[in-house]
Amino acid sequence: MRARPLTAVLGLLAAAAVLAGCGEEPDPRAYPGSESGVSWEDAAARYRISLPSCPVEGFRFDVQPPLTDRLAVTFTAPKSCVDGYLRQYGVDPANPQGEVGPQDPPFDAGEMRQFGWVLDPNVRYDLYFGFHAPDRWSTFWVLVKRGPQEVVYLRSKTLG
Repeated sequence: MRARPLTAVLGLLAAAAVLAGCGEEPDPRAYPGSESGVSWEDAAARYRISLPSCPVEGFRFDVQPPLTDRLAVTFTAPKSCVDGYLRQYGVDPANPQGEVGPQDPPFDAGEMRQFGWVLDPNVRYDLYFGFHAPDRWSTFWVLVKRGPQEVVYLRSKTLG
């Protein structure tokens, strides 16, 4: 007889735990498929980076569980802001490591499709490899569409 009430209580506790996990709202800035329940602030802390201090537009991010080691970010900001942001993380904006176009993107084509990252065929993009978090463990490749309002694409290469 006592097994039934105990079973019922355990069942209610399990249901409550499942419902509690489902109640977490996803960060609206996250791309579909981003790690569930991880906000930008959590992802930024994991990789030890931040957004620029200036206002940005079109900010989106994707973070995957630590073993897959991926953070992808995009945003648009004024040129002076992007240049300052790059310098903050050890990159000289005047010296890209390369220029790329849509026929030779530096990021995985499947990821780019997933994020809707479409490169303009009439534009060359500056590519930077030396973007490092302050602790020097997290590193990123950065692709920048230059102009008065610059589009920035960051993709982690190593996790700190």
